[in-house]
Amino acid sequence: MLTLLAKILKVLNSQTSTWQIGWAVALGLFIGILPLGLLTFILLLIVCLFTVNLSIFLVTWGLTKGLMLLFATPLENLTWQLAQNKQLLQLLAEGETLQLLHLHHTLTLGSFVLGLILLVPVAWLSSSLVKQYRAKVMSKVEKWKLTQMLKASKLFSLYQKIQ
Repeated sequence: MLTLLAKILKVLNSQTSTWQIGWAVALGLFIGILPLGLLTFILLLIVCLFTVNLSIFLVTWGLTKGLMLLFATPLENLTWQLAQNKQLLQLLAEGETLQLLHLHHTLTLGSFVLGLILLVPVAWLSSSLVKQYRAKVMSKVEKWKLTQMLKASKLFSLYQKIQ
């Protein structure tokens, strides 16, 4: 757990593009919301094609999967209202491709719609927060005597060599 936290802090403090981190958070949230299925695997392939930070992506995916244990039932109940539209339900049930993606299931449909709605705002917000962190917090932490002492220690240099 501490190594994972160290990797996240290393990514935040590195010169990695803020948009790579932002899209990693957004795509991790999107895939974490979806139930496991073909749609999840398609989105995983998309993540592999783009340059996103995989450690941030995996952490966000895992945290979102955990939160979905709590929010799956309310999301399904909300989607049930959307699924009462007969034309939409007929379209989702008759299309073979849409059947493979399981969009005729209320939880999958609601998760997909919610993920699409949140994708761009979460990417932008995450990118903005990383920029704020780098501009305000990181520079202050670097000036602390404790941080300078830890970086000067042999333990820190050994830690850097391990990674």
